[in-house]
Amino acid sequence: MVLEINPSLHSDSSHHDHTACTAPIGFTAEEIEQFSWGTRGLFEQIPASGVGYKRYAEYPEKCYGRPEVIQAIKHICVEWEKLCQKPRIGIGNISLSNGGPMPPHSSHQHGLDVDFAPVTNNHEEIGVTWYAEKYSRERTQKLVDLIHNNPILGVKVILFNDPAITGVESWAGHDDHLHVTFLPPGIDSAPFSSDQQGDLRLLIPPMRGERVRQLQEDLANVGISINVDGIFGQQTDAAVRKFQAEQGLQVDGIAGFVTETKLTQLVSGQSRGVSGELSSLTLQDVIEQERAIPFEDLNSGLLLEDRVFCAEIQMVLQANHLLEVVDGIYGPKTQEALRKFKANRHLGGGDVLGATTAKALLDAKPGAGLLPDWQGGDKQATVQAIIKEAHRQGITFQAQIAYIIATVQHETADSFEPVRESYYLGDVEGEKHRKTLRYYPFYGRGYVQLTWVHNYRQYSDLLGLDLVNEPELVMRPDISLFILVHGMKHGVFTSRKLDDYISDNRMDLFNARRIVNHTDQATLIEKYAMDWQAQLG
Repeated sequence: MVLEINPSLHSDSSHHDHTACTAPIGFTAEEIEQFSWGTRGLFEQIPASGVGYKRYAEYPEKCYGRPEVIQAIKHICVEWEKLCQKPRIGIGNISLSNGGPMPPHSSHQHGLDVDFAPVTNNHEEIGVTWYAEKYSRERTQKLVDLIHNNPILGVKVILFNDPAITGVESWAGHDDHLHVTFLPPGIDSAPFSSDQQGDLRLLIPPMRGERVRQLQEDLANVGISINVDGIFGQQTDAAVRKFQAEQGLQVDGIAGFVTETKLTQLVSGQSRGVSGELSSLTLQDVIEQERAIPFEDLNSGLLLEDRVFCAEIQMVLQANHLLEVVDGIYGPKTQEALRKFKANRHLGGGDVLGATTAKALLDAKPGAGLLPDWQGGDKQATVQAIIKEAHRQGITFQAQIAYIIATVQHETADSFEPVRESYYLGDVEGEKHRKTLRYYPFYGRGYVQLTWVHNYRQYSDLLGLDLVNEPELVMRPDISLFILVHGMKHGVFTSRKLDDYISDNRMDLFNARRIVNHTDQATLIEKYAMDWQAQLG
């Protein structure tokens, strides 16, 4: 189960088993330019220990940062020792030696992100969650204050889930560490503003300003429930997704050209599209009406006149890495991208968008074709469905498939049906307990329980479905099966994945439980996996 870790199990652990940080840290164009220039190859590694700190990161090669960041960390820890002496501050992941992607994190790429351990209420240097008995809120608040007040670098955001700590923002996976994103030298630590060109979306820290306020007002005017506060937080993300789902748009929570244009039309009472027709054309219309739309002329034609239709095509081209910008403007880049799309799929007919090309574009949309053809079944049928889905997603190693099946056997109490968290308490008591969870209504659902709004949002974006506003969709067998295999393969649940424990070079069926839920019932599931491996032959 992807659940909160039991404080009694975690509070005395010396192992810092942190979930990957997938928070969408928002940077302005100025910040990106500042930290992108001349940084690669200039990072330095923080020593294993020093005044006031000790490095706890499991992999030393992930402890490189910009020189100014290393300097800021050391300054903070020197000041800490003056205040408290012990315990020393734990320092975790920063970046790789040359920066760049550090999977499964979405951040930790620029030498600006640092993980700090929360502080204990004694001298023990152990991993704790904010709700553990040995956690000190008072000391951790002092650490947060030192980070914010350091004179070397500004602080963009600190992610940590203790609701009583000031100066932090909550994000799933940050119960047991503080994720600090510093600003590059020369950048003020002013709040992130959205009053610039570009799409509006959920970022950390949140986008804010008059453009966000106008978006919220427009959503409210078309009947979407939302608090108008000028801050693009999780509520606004959910509202945008709800609007997109109702209008048949791509559900991604991003207020880009298509979403904002449709919203503007509805607010102003317009029933006509950009082209003057009753509504904008869609790719589905092209298929049903068997249209043939020439696109060789950049100065005239339907793609030039109907910007919403053009943008629908651009979104598919962008998702397939053929185009960078979705703006509804038909120009040379969109034309060339459409030509490449047709060429890559061996579609004839020249510069004409017909029913065949429209179908190929729809098939190439994000989420298209990802879900398996599975409506549920008994134990035997589900086992066969898991094997088939594992093969479809590229998992052929028998031991890995056996472990996936074993996980489902345990998570569903041998029912091999999607279940809800606390299902064993019964319908009434189970729901009563679920409502006490900090991540309600995004509690565990499925063959392996998916929790937290962040994970529901991630699979919403991947599948093109609105799981944020309709979390019960995760109980659908096809969706649950896809999430089960995809999550264990790619390390979505805890940042640990199948290849980390089960491969040609390693067979650790006990610690493989960390893929889903620390080592809860690891011995039992290990036995299940060995039995299934024997049955699979």
